[in-house]
Amino acid sequence: GVASRLAFEKFKAEILKDGGLAEVSAYIPPFALRAGNAILSFVAIFQYLIKILSIGTKGLLLTGPFTKTMDLYSMHDPWVRKFFDYLAFALSGVDASNTQGAPVAYMMSDLHRPGAVLDYPMGGMESLINALVKGMEKHGGELRLNSRVERFLLEEDKETGSVCCRGVELQDGSRIKATKAVVSNAPLWNYARILNDSVDMDNPSDQMVQVVQSIQDQADAMTMTRSFMHLHLGIPKEGLPDDLECHHSVLNFDLPVTDEQNMSIISIPTVFDPTLAPEGYHIIHAYTAASDSFDDWVPFQEETGKVGVSPNSGAAQSYNKKPGYRELKAQKAEALWKAVEFVIPDIRNRAKQEGSVVLVGSPLTHRRYNQRYRGTYGPGVNPGASTWELAGADTPIKGLYACGDTSFPGIGLPGVAASGTIAANSIAPIDAQLALMKELRNKDALQ
Repeated sequence: GVASRLAFEKFKAEILKDGGLAEVSAYIPPFALRAGNAILSFVAIFQYLIKILSIGTKGLLLTGPFTKTMDLYSMHDPWVRKFFDYLAFALSGVDASNTQGAPVAYMMSDLHRPGAVLDYPMGGMESLINALVKGMEKHGGELRLNSRVERFLLEEDKETGSVCCRGVELQDGSRIKATKAVVSNAPLWNYARILNDSVDMDNPSDQMVQVVQSIQDQADAMTMTRSFMHLHLGIPKEGLPDDLECHHSVLNFDLPVTDEQNMSIISIPTVFDPTLAPEGYHIIHAYTAASDSFDDWVPFQEETGKVGVSPNSGAAQSYNKKPGYRELKAQKAEALWKAVEFVIPDIRNRAKQEGSVVLVGSPLTHRRYNQRYRGTYGPGVNPGASTWELAGADTPIKGLYACGDTSFPGIGLPGVAASGTIAANSIAPIDAQLALMKELRNKDALQ
């Protein structure tokens, strides 16, 4: 209604004003952060010291739950608060009472600053991957596919007693020795399992067992968000409106945003880039946003935490043949069909036409292809905490760094990219980090 719109506009103005929370949330870029040595970390962020000091009490809002920001600015309108629950859940898999203020404030800027648009990469996500691979190969890197890591090469330093990582062993038994360090982007639960498999149980070192167990304890203590149902469609677009939008969210605002299967997100990327599908067709991806429980699927494949199984192997897809699996998948996919019907009412008829494609994915599919423990979206909020409690890039094992959504700053493409940047900075010499920051500033790509 009008009252909610006015309340939202007033709140938005507070968040987006000069020196407001949205601007402050971007004061310290990930390129200025590194883990480990406190002195080097200070050197890296020194040039941002004045901005850091100017954050003041807003720092508590950035690191605390976004509901505190709404309370401070007297945002009590029920509809607007529910909208921010939706926004937070779409970002992090938890509502605004458990999502930090920084990513929500940054998203507000991304969505509502002058000239803001929702981006979609031309060429699809493959174009982003190709760009990353091109950059890596340009600097001498190599991408190996179907090369799953089975073990870390761990050893104990005889002089210091510390546990070190010297490389990795792949599923085929080949070994890659690290020249500087190993960076793992496996989620903490998978990463802990690989570490357990890396300990030589015939001749275990007490220190190694203790360190690996400490990481396993972190994994056991970390709460996780739920999983996804997926619906992938290729349909004829004849008769659909030319002004069809790409991005849609479907949910019942009368229910909690976090209710199972309440929120479905729909993307139709061929609206922007028709070359992603054959001429005359649209492709659609709909999914329940971290709102499907994995418990319903355990009878078909018990979770062991084991990684390193090819998604195309018989073992990986054995659940497909178990009685009741396809029926449950069809039942759970119904929420997605109904959501897409809000956008394209005759979607079921279109999906039956010649040339159409229908692929339904369950939490087991999500687990299988993304190697996600219990098909999870990522870390949740631990009992008794108000927001994520995530470790940084460094680990108790020398030469082993972590990144990804179970590392600071957390879930989402921006957060995961930031964690990778922080891990890279932590390995690089400080002068190389400062030189890169200077280069990016000269290109107006960094504050």
